[in-house]
Amino acid sequence: MTEHDSAPDTIQRYAGYPRSERQRRLLALAAPLAERFAARALAHDADASFPLENIADLRESGLLALTVPETYGGLGANELEHTLVIERLAWGDASTALALGMHLSNIGQMAEGGLWPERFPALCREIVEDGAMLNAAQAEPELGSPSHGGVPATTAQPDPAGDWRITGRKIYTTGAPALRYFLVLAALDEPGEPVRLGSFLVPSDALGLRIEKTWDAMALRASGSDDLVLEDARVGADALLDVRPVGAPDPRAALGLPWGALTLGAIYTGVALAARDEAVHFAATRIPTALGKPIGELPTVRQKLGEIEALLLASHRLLYGLAADWVETPELRPVLRAQGGLVKSITTNNAVRVTDLALRITGGAGLQREPMRLERLFRDARAGLINAPPDDTTLQNAGRAAVEGR
Repeated sequence: MTEHDSAPDTIQRYAGYPRSERQRRLLALAAPLAERFAARALAHDADASFPLENIADLRESGLLALTVPETYGGLGANELEHTLVIERLAWGDASTALALGMHLSNIGQMAEGGLWPERFPALCREIVEDGAMLNAAQAEPELGSPSHGGVPATTAQPDPAGDWRITGRKIYTTGAPALRYFLVLAALDEPGEPVRLGSFLVPSDALGLRIEKTWDAMALRASGSDDLVLEDARVGADALLDVRPVGAPDPRAALGLPWGALTLGAIYTGVALAARDEAVHFAATRIPTALGKPIGELPTVRQKLGEIEALLLASHRLLYGLAADWVETPELRPVLRAQGGLVKSITTNNAVRVTDLALRITGGAGLQREPMRLERLFRDARAGLINAPPDDTTLQNAGRAAVEGR
């Protein structure tokens, strides 16, 4: 990380936030952590190690309970406040922001949707008092994302004692080394019953559960998106949260809430903002001997920086427009539900373009791992194209809705 880097105040310039004292307080919690995470990111990216010290900092700050309702001792953040914090942290390290964002968005969905009330209060207490984290474990090697349909190979069988025994392998379990709970999707293998789907809240200390370090990817290398392996893992009857027919949507997805889209949009917009800062600093301070002045005075460089500014303005206006509208105008939510996927698609593609432009400005210096961090930001931005929902699905859905609406 270069010495010029600091947690930026450019969210204010692009989107006009923070706008309240509460928003300022939440960003004040996140800003020093973003700086700290940025300083650690190079080492963790190099060896694909998970930054447990970042999680410890988040735990101490109280941000692991950001979306836990105030009733249960959390900070009770809504979608807009969550987006502000996640973007600021992603400016420092996208891998940590992704692990945190998955945890917080799951809690936000449960709270807003009133899901699993028999388990939710106790789960919130563990988050507030112990700093527990959770994430969904749904994707599989053959299944891919469950959003595409299909029956998971992971199975859960009831035993005579009334418990469940779960066997299977889940992939892309972001934050795995730090998680206390996994939301596991499994096919219920019950004698004499048709196959149904079940969601289980599986503790990390369950017998037969282990994390296999498999994540060695181009992007988000420190995200701990390893495999969860369940080998006849035994959980109590109360671990089964819900049962539904094959093909029925996950209860969280059925709510149509924008938590997931806003989380991903915030992460990759934070990455783009960091890339912008690197490119601007380089343009302002790089003085080739043949030129005798900063390259930022060249029309071609200024044009690229201008395109970056336009992309960031569009991303911020879309991202915070959706979040603010959702929070402040509930009557618009039937219309806003359809916009989440499009906002995610636009902001992630804008981040890819911003990092590309930033590398074109910096040239060979930007390809080096140090002292700049643009090489890592360039790679991390591309993960946004892979995160569900993919662009083709989002755009086809929007096109179908347009035709049906006509």
